[in-house]
Amino acid sequence: MSKNLALLQKKYKDLKGTYLNNQFREVELLLYILISVILGIIQCMQIDYNATHNIRGYLSHVQSSIVILMAFRFGYLGLSIALVLILAETVFIVVEYFMSFNNYLLLGLTLKLFTILVTSFIAVLTARQEVQKKKLEQLAITDELTGAYNQRFFHMILESEIDKAQKSKSSVSLIMIDIDNFKMYNDIYGHDCGDSILKSTASILSEILDEGCYLCRYGGDEFAIVFANAQIDNLQQMANELRKEFERLKQTYFRHDLCEKVTLSIGLSEYPNMSRNKNELIYQADTALYHAKNLGKDKVHLYQDALMQIRKNISSDHQQLIGIFKGLLSTISAKDKYTHGHCERVSAYAVLIAEAMELSLKEISIIQYAGLLHDIGKVEMPKHILNKKEELNDEEMSYLRQHPVYSENILEPLGDMDKLTDYVRHHHEKFDGTGYPDGLKGEEISLGARILCVADSFDAMVSDRPYSKSMTMEHAFSELEKNAGTQFDPEIVKVFIKAMKSYAA
Repeated sequence: MSKNLALLQKKYKDLKGTYLNNQFREVELLLYILISVILGIIQCMQIDYNATHNIRGYLSHVQSSIVILMAFRFGYLGLSIALVLILAETVFIVVEYFMSFNNYLLLGLTLKLFTILVTSFIAVLTARQEVQKKKLEQLAITDELTGAYNQRFFHMILESEIDKAQKSKSSVSLIMIDIDNFKMYNDIYGHDCGDSILKSTASILSEILDEGCYLCRYGGDEFAIVFANAQIDNLQQMANELRKEFERLKQTYFRHDLCEKVTLSIGLSEYPNMSRNKNELIYQADTALYHAKNLGKDKVHLYQDALMQIRKNISSDHQQLIGIFKGLLSTISAKDKYTHGHCERVSAYAVLIAEAMELSLKEISIIQYAGLLHDIGKVEMPKHILNKKEELNDEEMSYLRQHPVYSENILEPLGDMDKLTDYVRHHHEKFDGTGYPDGLKGEEISLGARILCVADSFDAMVSDRPYSKSMTMEHAFSELEKNAGTQFDPEIVKVFIKAMKSYAA
């Protein structure tokens, strides 16, 4: 009994969602019901039928038209209400007929039965039309391969949820998920295998997620999950649990030779505590995802705003400069999408090295700032140079090599932070003295600049850039070791690789 009741409630909820999805529709339905009831009451009044059968016939035709219109507008919901009204009047007509045996009552009864047939036919057509409409709407927002929502729906639902969060003072969280080494599976096993991995991944994520979460296919091998009202302190824990559940369930979905290989990298952020709008939320989650992949893949990373961390530690005299730096980084981002995220990642790698070398908290903070701001001088660079896919010519390269000097000039107002400007100016100096802009050598280069050189080069190697494809982390480590003593400080290379392997373990 309880199951049947639950089924009826679900059916009613579905019908209501289909036909009564706004206030105007509700008022329209109530108006049809009210008119039908009034007409029915007038027809059923105990008056002389012989004197009023023409009026009652006219009212009956009007009422039939209304219930047919109700079935046309509201499908099975309209039909259900119409049947209740018509059957109630039919019972009254039958009772009255056996009392008076008036032939006009038989005509009225026939009209009621005909109305039921026509109303049922109209309701079926309307319901089929609604089903077809829903299918078309679903196709418009669904990814054909995986069954997840598509990117069009992703942007729609994210905007909608942020609007709701603004009104209710709540939050919206975004998780970006990337299938690690997906291109390799396509190349080795073929595109059919790649498609199967995508479909299985979507199926697993759909099984894990609770109601109210929206799973979207954001790109080729990238998925996005939008959900509301999660506590910011629990975001990383939730993402880690999602990854663990994926590891548990993938044995059921993937073939044996792929089961242990397929892993996920996850980046996440939140609105409004971490981001200010939709675009910033997407950027932050995507940046966090990128960082998770660069940390060795199969990782979860929560976005951290390096500028906010700087704001907490920098002196009050320089607080107003943070807004300027943020504006400059945004300007760079508009010119070159790669640079902003690159600066944040370099800052994180540099801090990792500095902590592993057990430097003082003050020194680590300055290195963190320098990592974030080391490429700020690129704001002076023309967009066509920053985004050029071909190799730069000598003149363009000479121009690009001035960006550390431009960065130093922009940061010069921080006059009491000489180490910061030094690190920024010299992060492209090489250990053998062949770097720029000053050709410094060995320990002539400050420790912070040598740390930045390793962090900057590593991120450049493992990142996709306009003019080069990314390396694997292992390949990048090999390149660092190969160039230790020429481009890089050998000791810093050892410390960095050890720290990264420990972090990735």
